Amino acid sequence: MEEIRIDRLEVLRYLGYHGQKMTEADERRIDDCIAAMERGAKPRFIYRIFDIAQDFAREEIRILETNMIFRGRDIYEHLRSCKKCAVLAATLGIEVDNMIRIAQRTDMTRAVILDACAGDMIEKVCDAAEREIEAVAAKEKKGLNFRFSPGYGDFPLETQKEITAALETGKKIGLTLTENSLMIPRKSVTAVVGFTFQIGKKKNTDRCSTCSMQGQCRFRREGRTCGR
Repeated sequence: MEEIRIDRLEVLRYLGYHGQKMTEADERRIDDCIAAMERGAKPRFIYRIFDIAQDFAREEIRILETNMIFRGRDIYEHLRSCKKCAVLAATLGIEVDNMIRIAQRTDMTRAVILDACAGDMIEKVCDAAEREIEAVAAKEKKGLNFRFSPGYGDFPLETQKEITAALETGKKIGLTLTENSLMIPRKSVTAVVGFTFQIGKKKNTDRCSTCSMQGQCRFRREGRTCGR
């Protein structure tokens, strides 16, 4: 996989930076956390491409040659005009969870910064996966819509069980689920991307639907976004 580099500006956005003056110590601390995350993370992703069929009566998406059925009006609308989709999973590895957990015991500020670094990094891992998928789609003269994750809208979080089983994520990239469908390692993402008839990539007008901070974002709790 290509080298993943963390964007310092994105880290600052996750941290709620709005142009406040920072001390040299603050600058060094952020740079140190970025370097530590880039050294310690073990980013991996996996994806498979499936033919799909729409069940118009039930508003469901059937993933052919599997037992997967995607339920929910939002994912149905996302894939209703597609004939194929890619199902992907990405993770930074358990090393990142351990790094943040250790920092939480001794230096909570460092833990928060590391978490922001991990948030940006997992998004970039997903972007790298999408670029590979987009290349596959281009060979078929197809484009992609944006990635859509279980737990967003009415797309059930429990769908992650089907996705991780179909991709064999435990064996392939070390990604497993709890009984409540929460991912281990924590900095992980599952998502679905549709193949479209329009060449190129359709811009996601709602980036919040694909963000790894979904469900724990303080910007959304305040009724705003981070500006990505």
